[in-house]
Amino acid sequence: MINNRLIGLLFIFCYIFSFYIVGPITSSLMIAFPIIICCGISSIYRKWFYEEMRNPFLIKIFFFQLLLVCIGLCFSIIHLTFDYSYIQVIFTQQIHAIAGIFLIIYLKNRLHFSSMDVEKYIVYAYLVQSVIQLVASVSPSLVSVLVLFSRATKFQETAAGIRGLALSSATGWSLGLSYGLVYIIFVKRFLLYKVGISKMIIGILLLAGTFFAGRSGFVGAAIGVLFLILNNNQSFTLKFFLIIKGIFFIVVFCIFFYLLFPVLTNHLIERVFPFAFEPFYKLAYNDRFATGSTDVLLRMWSVPISFIEVLCGTGYFTDPITGAYFMGPDVGVLRNLFYWGIGGYLLVIIYQIVLIQPIRYINEKASTSKYNMILYQYAIMLYLFLLELKAMTIGFNKMTFSIVFLLSYFYFEDYRSSCYNTK
Repeated sequence: MINNRLIGLLFIFCYIFSFYIVGPITSSLMIAFPIIICCGISSIYRKWFYEEMRNPFLIKIFFFQLLLVCIGLCFSIIHLTFDYSYIQVIFTQQIHAIAGIFLIIYLKNRLHFSSMDVEKYIVYAYLVQSVIQLVASVSPSLVSVLVLFSRATKFQETAAGIRGLALSSATGWSLGLSYGLVYIIFVKRFLLYKVGISKMIIGILLLAGTFFAGRSGFVGAAIGVLFLILNNNQSFTLKFFLIIKGIFFIVVFCIFFYLLFPVLTNHLIERVFPFAFEPFYKLAYNDRFATGSTDVLLRMWSVPISFIEVLCGTGYFTDPITGAYFMGPDVGVLRNLFYWGIGGYLLVIIYQIVLIQPIRYINEKASTSKYNMILYQYAIMLYLFLLELKAMTIGFNKMTFSIVFLLSYFYFEDYRSSCYNTK
């Protein structure tokens, strides 16, 4: 049982972080290969595969992906831009989703995972990633190994060795973005019930991982705290004492951490904290609460866009000459509007909502209330749509897609099983 759970954690880690193995082959494809072989030689695996091919949730997801590809092609042809860069991303997402189907076959039928298990092991995967980044921050030898799988050498150099330390194909925006999503899952899965020391340590290590991944993850942490405050599993008094207990534990943990790992602690204080808490440092020294990235973001929002472009788009997702973002902005809202206007963007929004919709209250597996499940779903939506104001997120980002795809699939299956058992 323990070995099976470790395999489940390994598979989920490899699928979400999808680090490079050889050439274009990533870890998400590598874990799918043996299961594909099993589907070819085993009648049981083949039966499970055919069942997934008829799964309504998977059919719906692949339908929307194909629809986005087809409409993207039409826009590129109608505008005579022949820009297929967005379509390439969705096509890559489709391949990743196909690999996910084979992962699902194993997790569901061999390991008997439920939605609760998937939530737990997603958090554990990010816990492992946080430890990897912490160790790598003071171990150049480990970094030299990690870059073989992340190919983030240039990113590490530009980030002064603070970022790009993860075992992941994406070590920048996507990693920080996904950390924020995991905070919300962490609150739902671990903090709505009895909170112990082990859960607090997990939370602190997730925070430490975000220092290296990106500040965007702290937005998810803030939404997670809001979710914790609004939940109805605990009384107001219990929530208040939980927050006090958490602050006290963080202080005690930091003291012991400094005593046990003084070199790492000094590294964090001198090099990592100025990046992670840049707005507070600027507020203290310059009387201005801001970061370099927020200044750039504000400039991006000032890019002019006409009513016709909002309505019909331009057919450009990237600049045909430089290959950079069309018109410069990284903002998800603007890039979508520039590409295919409000109509195409509405389709992307619907796709993201359809992807999240199965995350719901399940009466038979009611580990939390219906109210809390609604909060949970809305917290995930709020986070993804809020971060869309900064960069491409909804229906596009591969790492957040991986997390939501696994979560939604297993919630969908648990809900179907619940409905079937009540008949």
